[in-house]
Amino acid sequence: MTDQQLWQNILAGDEESWAQLIQRYQSLVYAVASRAGLSMADISDCFQQTWVSLYNHRKNLTNPSRLSAWLVTTAKREAFRLKELASRTVSDNLDSQEPDGRFLPDEELEHLENQAHLEIAIDQLDRRCQDLVELFFFAPENLSYKQIASTLGIPMNSLGPIRKRCLERLRKILIKNGFEGIRNDDSNPL
Repeated sequence: MTDQQLWQNILAGDEESWAQLIQRYQSLVYAVASRAGLSMADISDCFQQTWVSLYNHRKNLTNPSRLSAWLVTTAKREAFRLKELASRTVSDNLDSQEPDGRFLPDEELEHLENQAHLEIAIDQLDRRCQDLVELFFFAPENLSYKQIASTLGIPMNSLGPIRKRCLERLRKILIKNGFEGIRNDDSNPL
């Protein structure tokens, strides 16, 4: 389901869609909170408050296709609020450490959002294409075509055409999901 479809179900009161949405974006929200330099307790608070805020503002969200951006912005603001709160409560003695004030640069937030979109799209591929994409792009080491073909149990000369079809499916899913980092034409290989 696209974010828009999930959102319509959420607005209709479907709790399963709400759980799916959280599962879809939990790693993105957690990454924003954890990379902001918060303590573990504050990361947990930031994560929870981001989802509470989304729930509280669910009727006001006008563009569900931008949901991941909304979550990133909200988590970033909540992390900033928590860091400010922590910096006010830190004692002035020399043994205490002030928070370092580091926040994620916009480019890193954009990268995290793009990564979340890609993970969601890969999850929507059939199992064979998921395995192929993971072996080509996410394996801990570079594998040869022969190793990948052997792992997938397909002839090596079929691997290139299958890879091309899987990447095309992935591109179409990204477009369908409203990912803005990809053009809807043939000039973009992915």
